[in-house]
Amino acid sequence: MKRIESLRRGLMVMDLLRDKGPLSLAELARRTGIAKASLLRILVTLEEAGHASRGLADALWHASARDQPAAWPGTRLAQICGPYLDALCQKVLWPSDVGIYEARHIRVLETSRRVSPFLVNRVINYGIHVLPSAMGRAILAWSPEDEREALLEELRASDGRHDAMAAHPDKVAQLVEETRARGYAVRHPGYFVNVRREALVSAIAVPVIAEGRAIAAVNLSWVASAQSEADFAAAHLDALRQVAVDIARDYG
Repeated sequence: MKRIESLRRGLMVMDLLRDKGPLSLAELARRTGIAKASLLRILVTLEEAGHASRGLADALWHASARDQPAAWPGTRLAQICGPYLDALCQKVLWPSDVGIYEARHIRVLETSRRVSPFLVNRVINYGIHVLPSAMGRAILAWSPEDEREALLEELRASDGRHDAMAAHPDKVAQLVEETRARGYAVRHPGYFVNVRREALVSAIAVPVIAEGRAIAAVNLSWVASAQSEADFAAAHLDALRQVAVDIARDYG
């Protein structure tokens, strides 16, 4: 019987993304021999069917988490976040990130920094500290008490200066209380990881709550000299909270 060539090529692309991905359009074209224009149509079709997605941060094509049974759990969350971060960036222009707690740091799953018109430190492939960062504080403040204590216990085992507060329960309790009372987390003024100009950036963050847990946090960053925290939150906090709700709903 006559085979369906377009289906064969689509399945070949799916297999490559699952086994070798994430991959760029150019790399997929090189591996498959399919013209980029035709390949892009295949990818868009797979994306619409929920079998592929293009990363917002890396611009690479990824296989859907549902097609990767052994995939890291964060893969699905990252794929859910991308469209919401993109839409938020289109609305407020400033970039945002989604991060999770992992091994004493906040790991960024997805970010809109690449598509934002504002340059706010687009290199984020390093661990963000929990206690001084907005995303870390959001996760800490809205985690169940037992999970918060387990997180703090890991930080107490660290000798890093950014983790030192974990050894002072009264200070941590005050930070959690202030954050929850405010309704969102803020970045510690002057905090930076390895690039000093990061200290010029401010951020606010809210938790992504699913099944009673803060599974992640989503932030918005801006240059501190451009707008005060109060004015920025007044203008954009509702939109940020809606993104957190939408991500939690889709993840759930």
